[in-house]
Amino acid sequence: KTPHTTMSTCKAVVLAVILALCTGISRGQCPATCHCDGTVVTCNGKQLLTIPLSLPDATTTLFLENNRIASLHADAFQGLPNLERLYLWNNSIASLPANGFEGLRNLQTL
Repeated sequence: KTPHTTMSTCKAVVLAVILALCTGISRGQCPATCHCDGTVVTCNGKQLLTIPLSLPDATTTLFLENNRIASLHADAFQGLPNLERLYLWNNSIASLPANGFEGLRNLQTL
């Protein structure tokens, strides 16, 4: 190998690592208790007490049915600007924060 080829390979590897790190920082990952398929996140029947943290930014549909969620925190859906459909059927939600759905401009189904 020539020094030029080795240097080009090193630059490519460094660029790939930087891109991978930036992508990981900007997006939440699928929570271990949920199943993610594209922009649909399914967390049904997992005995969850709260909304999972670190949901993928691109989430458009979020299923949280058949859990034990009793309240929603004001920032529960922060970072989900693309959320269109939110399913909370069969939980024990007794209170909602005043601005709990603020920022969800695309929300169509609740």
